[in-house]
Amino acid sequence: MFRFALLFAMAFFASFSLPAVAASFDCAKAATPFEHAICDSPELSRADDRLAKTYQTSIGGLSEAALADVRGDQRAWLDFARRACAPDAKPMTSGSYDENRLRCLINVFNSRSSALEDSRMINGRRFYMRALFAAMPDPDAENADAFWAVAQHELSYVQVDSAEPFAAAFNAYVKEEALKLSGVFGANGEINDDGSSDTSNSISVAEASGSRVDLNVGTYWYGHGAAHGNYSKTYLHYLVHENRPLAARDIFTGKRWQAGLLDLTVEALKAEHGDALMLDDTSYIADAVTDPARWDLSDPYALILQFQPYEVSAYAYGAPTARISLEKLAPYVSEDSDFFRY
Repeated sequence: MFRFALLFAMAFFASFSLPAVAASFDCAKAATPFEHAICDSPELSRADDRLAKTYQTSIGGLSEAALADVRGDQRAWLDFARRACAPDAKPMTSGSYDENRLRCLINVFNSRSSALEDSRMINGRRFYMRALFAAMPDPDAENADAFWAVAQHELSYVQVDSAEPFAAAFNAYVKEEALKLSGVFGANGEINDDGSSDTSNSISVAEASGSRVDLNVGTYWYGHGAAHGNYSKTYLHYLVHENRPLAARDIFTGKRWQAGLLDLTVEALKAEHGDALMLDDTSYIADAVTDPARWDLSDPYALILQFQPYEVSAYAYGAPTARISLEKLAPYVSEDSDFFRY
């Protein structure tokens, strides 16, 4: 049986200057447990096919410098994939993947595909995804009751492949924010983690216009042994011509805008979420409401405020939002905030 597999193509082409492409390999010659898992599991085979196609699409039209970055990240991912689902965070050389480890592999493949699918053209600009990975043994892995043997960390963040004046500053800003967001990966390649949790964090493009790039920021953290993981949803807004992130003063003005926005937000939360709302004291969300990282600017007729699980409602309720119409915001919005309205 021959399979269309990106993984071994990447290993083969790593030593050449040719574009990385998917290649067929003979599954009859599969030698390692990792290779056998790809060949023997129909679901993992489908995940591998998806990744091969996604990777090929993600590198289309990139400059040589950006292409080299993505190739390097994919080689790092391959090393990560071989270790992330192994019992001791080292590539398996014998035996086979059991059901749990096979499911882990499928998730690792699909997670990489999802990240690469954020590489795309938007309004004439070519955005692509960089990534960092780490897999390490859990310090409690030798405990007979321990279920999680390996800590997995994934961080993906968008970059723009452009010679425009703003590009270098934008890329540096996003990378810096991504490293702060993760907390696991240091600027010099060091790993800041004890191996007792999993993280998956990302910064991707939501929308890009001539004057502003809006970014979706997602975090996920799971402490091994916890009842469930925790996640968050926020935003970054980069002003292209100003070459800086959006500030609250760019949109709001006046002495009472913070208090006015808080009042309108509480009103919207009560109207939208009713009995699901858990907000006896509104003062503790005051800083969140005035933080541009909580502002979803996708609605041309309203400001959408993003809240996190546990913040204003029960965890099971999710991450609520509050929508405030521009009409209600009019007393507090500055005259030169057209980029906000449109």
